[in-house]
Order: sequence, then C-alpha cells, then structure tokens
Amino acid sequence: MQHNRAGRKLRRSTPHRLAMFSNQLASLMTYERIQTTLTKAKELRPLAEKLITTAKTDGVEARRRVFRWIPDRTTVKRVFETIAPRFVDRPGGYTRILRLGARKGDAAEAAILEFVDFKFEPKEKGPKKESLADRARRASGGRVDTVRKAKPDAEGGEEAPAAQKPPRKAAAPKAEKVKPAAKPAPKKGPSRTGPSKRGA
Repeated sequence: MQHNRAGRKLRRSTPHRLAMFSNQLASLMTYERIQTTLTKAKELRPLAEKLITTAKTDGVEARRRVFRWIPDRTTVKRVFETIAPRFVDRPGGYTRILRLGARKGDAAEAAILEFVDFKFEPKEKGPKKESLADRARRASGGRVDTVRKAKPDAEGGEEAPAAQKPPRKAAAPKAEKVKPAAKPAPKKGPSRTGPSKRGA
C-alpha cells in the first residue's frame, strides 16, 4: 500500500518543483492568466484556490501563509486587496483550465489557467511593418529610378527611353597563348629490368 504518493513529480526534484509552482502562482496573481502545460495547470489549480480561500480572511497569519508561496510583498498585497474580495460570495472554483491542444516543438498538451471572472481584451495591433521597397523610396526622397523600355506613341512614333545605358567599352584583344616547346625524347640505354649479361 502506497501512502503520501499524491501529486505529479513532473520530472523535477522537490525544491525545483516547489520553486516552479511559486513562480507560476506569482505570475497568475499578477496577470490573472498564464499559459502552461495541462499537467502543470492541473497541479497548480488547487494551490491557487487554497491561496485565495486563505486570502478571504485578511490578517497577519493569513498574509504569512500566502507569503510562503509568493515571496513578493506587492503581489501578496494585490491578492488580499484586489483578487480575494472579488470571490467573497463564491464558495470555491475560482479558476478554470482551457485546453489548447498540442503545442509546436515537443507536442505537449498546452493549457491556459485563468480566473473565472477574467475578461480577455485583445491587444491593439501596432503599425504595419515597413517593407524594404518603401524604406528605399523614403530614403531617396520618394523617387526610385528604374530602367523601363520605351513605349510606342499613339501616333506611331517611338518615345525616347527613360534612361539610356552607357555604351559598353570594347574588350581588349586577347593575347594568343604560346605553346610550350615539345619535350626531347628520352635516350635509349640498357634496360635495367632485363636479365644481366654477366650471368649468361
């Protein structure tokens, strides 16, 4: 029989896991919405709800309990003065988990952990990024000279080209290659590989 085996280890040592939960709780209380994996969100949800239940009764002892998980006085003050009063009439279930499906890269199932009364407000899109062509036009004073072909006039005559290319310089004549002199034929002498005459 296994006792005291509840909870996921998430492939981390105990101090590492607790530090990660502390950071995530601080982010959740600051931004009221975080994105993480589904397993981490399931482990973090009961911790966040216990902290809010503790923060409903304001006092020195309650603040010290919350401060154990979130060691930041500004965030603890926000929990007690902003977040907890919103859930005074609610008996529990302050957060919700929204599944996002598999994320790119490691295909882990992603999720969003947020408060139930959180209102999502999309950010305003910034100005459109300037293209390289627009940047070149702006740098050159709005004029970019391009070489265009001449178009025939309505009367049949040809219009002068917008920009004429300068005539090419005549290439210098190539010097003729001098062939190297033929190598002299090797002299014929007694063969070193053949049988010697002395032994005959």
